[in-house]
Amino acid sequence: MGNAIRSRLLYQQTYQALLPAIQDERECQAITQQLLEHYYELGAVQIVLDESITPPPTQEKLLAVAINRLRKQEPIQYVLGEAFFLGRCFQVSPAVLIPRPETEELVRYIIAKNPQAGARVLDIGTGSGCIAITLEKELYKATVHALEVAPEALCMAQVNAQQLDAVIHWIQADILNESLPNQRWDIIVGNPPYVRISEKTQMHRRVWAHEPARALFVPDENSLLFYKKIIALAPQHLTPAGKLYLEINEAMGAAVARLFIDAGFDEVSVEQDLHGKNRWVEGTLSF
Repeated sequence: MGNAIRSRLLYQQTYQALLPAIQDERECQAITQQLLEHYYELGAVQIVLDESITPPPTQEKLLAVAINRLRKQEPIQYVLGEAFFLGRCFQVSPAVLIPRPETEELVRYIIAKNPQAGARVLDIGTGSGCIAITLEKELYKATVHALEVAPEALCMAQVNAQQLDAVIHWIQADILNESLPNQRWDIIVGNPPYVRISEKTQMHRRVWAHEPARALFVPDENSLLFYKKIIALAPQHLTPAGKLYLEINEAMGAAVARLFIDAGFDEVSVEQDLHGKNRWVEGTLSF
């Protein structure tokens, strides 16, 4: 066993070690708490009470490695190997995007708008599987398919589905160059790459240096390429009155909505997230 240490001292030591790299005090506090919960099962109450703990040397080494990775601007989710999405814990790695709160809003919206039983759902570009798995768990008796081009991402999504006891039908395909299976869905949802290369300089290094570029970036001269392809395919693969939901770059709302309308969708709307930013476009297929 290692040496005994007071909880509050351990918190302060960890916080100070992270502070040069994570300069926002609130964020640094939150990450410090996450690390201590993950490696020592040390909750906020125990820290406030300043309990004494005797961590094994292995945990001390793991914490030191984690701090070093965080000081190199690696995301906390990759360091811990997990991220939460609407209350469920998903395994993540640099093979997949880290699930975002904005995507949680989209999925929560889809769940609220589709109370019917037995919906058939396709998630395009599933990554960690957070959208597909959550919809399978939350929509009543839904049948969910999930498409992904990258084998390593698909493998991680499959692991998450198994751990979360979700039945997902997997499709490995390149949506830009391959056709979809010959079937129809009531709901198609996607969070395709939409960050223009020119916008990279506005992003935190933690994102562009570690998350998969193929899932983030599109060329400035063809920034709508995924939307054009998905929206063109959707009418062939949606049931009558089927719905399409696509997360977007906040600057692309009007352009993506126009693609929906031109493809024959009704009830097209650009929805905003909790920060008031255009976040997804939805539409219903005309009969």
